[in-house]
Amino acid sequence: MAESFSQEIGVFQDGLTVQIPMFYKLMASMLTVAVIPIFLLGIVSVGDTGSIVATLGLQNSIIVMTLLTVFVVFMWSFFLAKSITDPVEQLSQAATSASQGDLANVEITVTSNDEIGELAVAFNRLINSYRILDTLAKDDAE
Repeated sequence: MAESFSQEIGVFQDGLTVQIPMFYKLMASMLTVAVIPIFLLGIVSVGDTGSIVATLGLQNSIIVMTLLTVFVVFMWSFFLAKSITDPVEQLSQAATSASQGDLANVEITVTSNDEIGELAVAFNRLINSYRILDTLAKDDAE
């Protein structure tokens, strides 16, 4: 393919977008997390870590690698969970506002091109349709 990617990930020059489902994002993150200990053990076995092991001792080196892995997994999980829950929370707040009749502040900004992004686009279409019907109902009442 001669098409080149623009600055935005997944969007080609001709407007064609590549959609990465949430399942594959989660799968990639889990595989990444699973590879971290193997990567750290590879560094220890290949690199000149004799001085590190000699200084800390084998047991302490394993503890340090384990703590480092747990820290990276925790941070990765936190940011992944936040990237999933923030848009859902924003949609929930907008739906609550719309259900109470406040249509002024219910426009959702679409920031992703996955299932949550599709849900935000569908929600925006729903709100726009509701606004049109509300305007038509007001015009008929007058």
